[in-house]
Amino acid sequence: MNTKIRPLALAIAMIQLPVAWAADEGEVRELETVTISATRSETRVEEMPLHTTVISRELIEAAPAQTLDQLLRDVPGMNFTGVPANQSDPTGQQTKMRGLGNSKVLVLLDGVPIHDPFYMTTQWFKLPLSNIERVEIVRGGNSSLWGNMAVAGVVNVVTRRVKDDAGEAQVSLGSHGTANVAVSKNFAVSDALSFNLSADIFHTDGYQTTPAEYMWRFPHKGAVAAENRNLSLTTYFKPAADLSGFLRLGYHVQDQNINYADGSNVQRSPDLAANLTKTFDGKRSLSANVWAQYVRFEKYNGSTCYYQGGTSCLNSNSATLTPAKVNSDVVDFYTQYGHQRYREQGASVTYSQRLSGRWTGFDVGVDYRGLKAEDLERFYTTPTSSGAPQGNFNSSTYGEGRQTFLGAFGQTRFFPIDPLEITLSGRFDTWRISDRANTRTTAAGATSGGDLPAGDKSAFNPSLALRYELNEASSLRAAAYKAFRAPGFNNLTRTYGTGTSTTIANPDLAPETLTGWELGGDYRKGPLSVGLTYFMYDIKDMIATYTAKAGSAPAQVQLICGGAALAACGGSAKYYTNDQDGRSHGVELTAAWRVNDRLTVDGWYTRTETYLTRHGAIVTDPLNVQLVGVPKDLASIGATWKPIERLRTSVELRYIGAMLLDTTSNNNTTRFGQAASTVVNASATFALNRTTDLFGSVVNLFDRSYSENAYAYNQPYNRSLSQPLTVTGGVRLRF
Repeated sequence: MNTKIRPLALAIAMIQLPVAWAADEGEVRELETVTISATRSETRVEEMPLHTTVISRELIEAAPAQTLDQLLRDVPGMNFTGVPANQSDPTGQQTKMRGLGNSKVLVLLDGVPIHDPFYMTTQWFKLPLSNIERVEIVRGGNSSLWGNMAVAGVVNVVTRRVKDDAGEAQVSLGSHGTANVAVSKNFAVSDALSFNLSADIFHTDGYQTTPAEYMWRFPHKGAVAAENRNLSLTTYFKPAADLSGFLRLGYHVQDQNINYADGSNVQRSPDLAANLTKTFDGKRSLSANVWAQYVRFEKYNGSTCYYQGGTSCLNSNSATLTPAKVNSDVVDFYTQYGHQRYREQGASVTYSQRLSGRWTGFDVGVDYRGLKAEDLERFYTTPTSSGAPQGNFNSSTYGEGRQTFLGAFGQTRFFPIDPLEITLSGRFDTWRISDRANTRTTAAGATSGGDLPAGDKSAFNPSLALRYELNEASSLRAAAYKAFRAPGFNNLTRTYGTGTSTTIANPDLAPETLTGWELGGDYRKGPLSVGLTYFMYDIKDMIATYTAKAGSAPAQVQLICGGAALAACGGSAKYYTNDQDGRSHGVELTAAWRVNDRLTVDGWYTRTETYLTRHGAIVTDPLNVQLVGVPKDLASIGATWKPIERLRTSVELRYIGAMLLDTTSNNNTTRFGQAASTVVNASATFALNRTTDLFGSVVNLFDRSYSENAYAYNQPYNRSLSQPLTVTGGVRLRF
């Protein structure tokens, strides 16, 4: 660690509160005003029957995290790694909750899905912290309200609203060449019309995720440099007291240089969202939303190799690569080019009726979401000559399809007896995929695959939730629910890779389904807040990949790989399957104590056990063994202290428990894992005057070297390091 930085870092160590605990603190302070719009009925946070966390604007500004994914990392029940989303490929990012990953958490922006329509990953680059008012995290199956992907829970990001002609500018600089500039300006024309214009640029040169001792395998490999650019214009209108709405237009760019000179990801995405709400006699309302986005994605996967003479050039995965083969004749090339275009359109209408008496009201609505995608991939082999640095063309694939989701939902709340509130909800969904094709063309021009038949599925997902008030300070809650996740285009239409690394789309995949329940209780009195939740999930037909081999491969694999021998794929290929079930269960404990007006102490602990309960012979992962890359134990403890009115300081100690890394490489007889890690994060905010704040933060204060990803035990060079020591400082101006 730089000796000039260490004193500053140690000085700041008496600072920042962890965001997740801050969320609990925020719930206590804002008890009478915070409502959760992710419920589709504006339920007050203290009345939620599911474990819910709210991160307020004040807590966002105080957090050490520079991006939303890392902010959510400190929410109990979320399972993010310490590698920020901007440092990883957007095609493989996962938003995990309660031990479940792979597209099982629905992320919304003002009630609108904010997901990549093709890969079903979260579009983190579209969500700058500067424009967020609060974040609502509702755990538990929510398909009864939201349908597809609301399996483990829902995260709803609520943007800042126009209240006056105010403006705000923020500039920060930090380690690893990180810089962030954000500007927002309100224009309140009248009570009936106002505007907000916001723009931001986030840039980082990144850090090296490969351990130093293995860098010899990856010549010329650098860090991931990334730049996100966002511009949005929102119009708010209220022509009458009972009619209001907004229209938001945005343009977003993510530009990543992925490790190598020839590696890059560039996404450009214009989008829009609009809302119109009409109220009737103060008890009834009708709300409509529409949204759309278009994504242009250009992708190059870069690589390098050591030229050995003749036709030999050894890359990082070459079995014969040893330190003795390392030389200065390094060839840069790209292994894959991807050209993708996809579109999304959606709409929803909700009618709400508030009632008096024991039946408090009901909500009914319908949703539509349409997706269309095209994917062209070209693959290249490792070069065989330093004079021809780009490898030989191997093959290309093309996939296309259209998905349509239609859903109708309803929910109601009532009090059969005074202390007990019951919430019933249910939703019927239909999902259809059509207009699809999947082909592969070899270097010789031979094409396999072709058009695929349309398919459709339907599901009914109910939910029952109860909340019982023991007294003014204590309450019990319980819920049971059913949820589903449909396969995405990346599972159904995208074939990619060469040789034995080929992964082939499975057009016959079925949705995953979850049945779950949870029990919990909350105590809130004066300065103390405590919550305890136990959850149990059972997941059927989980989507995963397995290795299909010559002689026993499914028809689709044989079709793409050139026959039963799979000659075009080197004798084997990866293929998606539904042939496994899983279970995840655990405990979430949160606590916050406001010692006095200047000091708050809080923390959380989660215990999550997640494993397979059934699989077919083709799946090699063991049963009843913790899934790799998911620690059973996570914990955080911290404090916020205001030594003077203008200064807020916080510190967080985060514990990441031991986890398994590899359970299949040694014939399922040996489990490979890693020990626990502890990191310290801190931050401070100083109000220079009424319009100017100075802020600073430290992530991983003591520069702990650790990782949270799974990798084959005999390939430690594929380990990805979590974020190292990162120091950030900046200024926030209000005008």
